[in-house]
Amino acid sequence: MSRICLVAVAAIVSAMPNALLAQQDTLPDRPFVRGGVYDRPYLTTLLGRTAIGGYAEAHARWNRVDGASEDSGFEAKRFNLFTATEVSDFVRIGAELEIEEGGDEIKLEYAALDLRVHPGFNIRAGMLLSPLGRFNLSHDSPLNDFTDRPLVSTELLGTALSEPGLGVFGIFLVGGVGRLTYEAYATNGFHDGLISDSPEGVRIPLGRGNVEDNNSSPALVSRIAWSPSTTIEVGLSGHMGAYNEFNAEGIPIDQRRDLSIGVVDFTGEFGDWSASGEFAAAWIDVPGSLAGFLAERQRGFYTDVTRSFGRGWISTMPQSVLVAGVRIDVVDFDADQRGDNVKQITLGLDFRPTAESVLKFGYVRGRGHDRFNNPADHATVQFSFATYF
Repeated sequence: MSRICLVAVAAIVSAMPNALLAQQDTLPDRPFVRGGVYDRPYLTTLLGRTAIGGYAEAHARWNRVDGASEDSGFEAKRFNLFTATEVSDFVRIGAELEIEEGGDEIKLEYAALDLRVHPGFNIRAGMLLSPLGRFNLSHDSPLNDFTDRPLVSTELLGTALSEPGLGVFGIFLVGGVGRLTYEAYATNGFHDGLISDSPEGVRIPLGRGNVEDNNSSPALVSRIAWSPSTTIEVGLSGHMGAYNEFNAEGIPIDQRRDLSIGVVDFTGEFGDWSASGEFAAAWIDVPGSLAGFLAERQRGFYTDVTRSFGRGWISTMPQSVLVAGVRIDVVDFDADQRGDNVKQITLGLDFRPTAESVLKFGYVRGRGHDRFNNPADHATVQFSFATYF
């Protein structure tokens, strides 16, 4: 899938007429990804060329699984810090440091250098947010209308997915307001922890964190997104590469095994209504001795619909708004058997005193099945508070 995306990008660029390339110099002021690393309203310049900011998030939840309380309580979920520096007219660097679970986990989520050659061709290197679906590029809690991230993003793809890498990105105008964006990078990819570190079978997020490439074989990740207007976008992305160590100093020690992931995403705004979603599928080359026991195909999707209402109902907060929404999550960890899946629905009601801050209330109801297809029902009541600063 990733190779297909890269070939498609190359074909589009080579076929673009000079007249279209020339108009890139008049691109409108519109973020590359809405809510992405350089589209954050909280960034404030305090130190010369460097802007800083961040967001904080706190949770309270009550969980029940098969009628018994489980993992309920309060949590200082995230405290993230951002920087963005315009080194020159052509070079910039952005970074994000994430502190989770009250300080139990500290992670450099993003630290990338950009060389802006032309709107249609720019170079990026460093610790990247992989363009595997739109949600991985725009997942800040104050932006999203539900307390938890979608299951397909967290449990199947591993959002936030950060990888060391190098590649290119750019924008091309299509018609009056339409545009085409692309990102294509070579990265370190995943490691074999997606199998060896999971007692439950294949879990792709456990293969993250391949800081030093374990097999000296770069993975390829890319995304192409088409926006016919400023409020609608459809994206196609893919990730492909070897995840196991199959050679040591040039000597073959194992058969190469690949992990391939494809994602289709969409987002749209229609007045007070908005909708978004992703569908993802993964293909895993498992060791021959474990074929039939470990999953070779996984898939999942989410879709949510929200509606804004009650603008300015609170006179002391004229920018305030209420948001009601529903999300459907489905994740199948083994597409070749009946069990090992989760399905759930989330109902949410948010209060936003401003666009940068949100109080969220949610109710989750769902059912999961283990690998032997034994069901387990779950329900969760959620409350969270998130804000940029």
